[in-house]
Amino acid sequence: MSSLLSPTLGSLWRISLPLMLTTLSANLMFLLDRLILARYSAESMNAAAVAAMSCAVLQFGGVAIASIAEVFVGQYNGAKQHNKTAEPVWQMIWFSLFLFVLFVPIAIWGGPYSIPLSLQKEGLPYFGWVAMFSPLMAMIAALSAFFIGRGFVKLVTLATLVSNLANAGLNIVLVFGIEGWLQPLGTEGAAIATVLSQGFQVVILAFVFLNKHHRTHFQTHRFHFKKAPFLECLKVGTPSSISHMIEMAAWATLFRIAASVNLDYVTVQTVGNSVFVLFAFVTEGMQKGVIAIASNLIGAKKDGLFSKLLFSAVKLHCFFIIAFAFPLIFYPDLVVSQFLPSLQDPNSHLYQECVTVLKWVWAYFILDGIIWSLSGVLTAGGDTRFIMLMNATAAWFLAILPIYIAVHYFNAHSSTAWGISLIYGAANMISFFLRYRSNRWKKLVVSG
Repeated sequence: MSSLLSPTLGSLWRISLPLMLTTLSANLMFLLDRLILARYSAESMNAAAVAAMSCAVLQFGGVAIASIAEVFVGQYNGAKQHNKTAEPVWQMIWFSLFLFVLFVPIAIWGGPYSIPLSLQKEGLPYFGWVAMFSPLMAMIAALSAFFIGRGFVKLVTLATLVSNLANAGLNIVLVFGIEGWLQPLGTEGAAIATVLSQGFQVVILAFVFLNKHHRTHFQTHRFHFKKAPFLECLKVGTPSSISHMIEMAAWATLFRIAASVNLDYVTVQTVGNSVFVLFAFVTEGMQKGVIAIASNLIGAKKDGLFSKLLFSAVKLHCFFIIAFAFPLIFYPDLVVSQFLPSLQDPNSHLYQECVTVLKWVWAYFILDGIIWSLSGVLTAGGDTRFIMLMNATAAWFLAILPIYIAVHYFNAHSSTAWGISLIYGAANMISFFLRYRSNRWKKLVVSG
């Protein structure tokens, strides 16, 4: 049996591991910006973190729509309709190009409305570059969908790793400059490095997507805009996009809440968010693996294997829960010291708050892995509207609102935000599980 039609732990591992490495590599791109900028100045690191979160609100909304092509590619692949697998990919490439109409004005005029005044000096240049070229991430998602939906994920991993190596080298050169040749560019240099690396990744994926083999067997040269499949992708992908935007807006708001208190609050949130984004490679990669297998199972009409697939996902997640306990629970000093290289006193309040926030991040990660696995099955079935409604409600009413009250009315510690977020995570996990058990999530099945 093909790995894409097998719900076993081994099959999920084989599909998900390259996707986890891909997501890890992509997340490292933004983490690297922050770690390098931390050695440039703490203000630059915090400004880049806030600017990145502001960009991510719309950025990941576009990615969520473009990546829905994975569902269509997977179902067509499972149904053996190989001549149709490139069609949704091209429609989402067109969508990515259309996004420039939205993001160029945002990049030019949106920065002052998105970044707190105290961080605008360092944050605006970063925001401008990253926002301007945010559609590149959607284009990467669209091209990757062609390979992920068919189970050929190694190329996606390789392209991401190569682009990250380019980003690392460019970051060091552009942030710190070269004496006598190039002035240090700080946050602007980090943003330029990220944008150039993403462009390089698009070129690699597009080159393979359009090679002779794929043109012959999958009709990848048929690039024409087609209204019906374009709108079908939007119909399924838009709720997922809105869900991501609402959730990212909630986390961006958390940074603004922190900025309204003091710089230490921002630093603690930067540490917690950066570590969580880095370790999210497991949950995001596993979700994509679940989507790929579940979509192919739906296309092949093997609906009875979904429960086994989810059980495999939970077992895989348990392995990473144990692994991540070592850096986050047992040896947090090793992590915190990377973000606070100039802080020598491990007994200081700021240092201890950062240690505490890592423990909360680990606890939240336990819930988050189960949430993403369940949402992977729901997404494969096209039930993205439910995910949107649940995320919208839980993120704002069970996370941001309680955090705001705790910080402004009860003077809660800066690490408390992640503890409160456990309520939001638990609510999402329970609601997604009940939705899965209801069997009302199979909204999309491509025609045979």
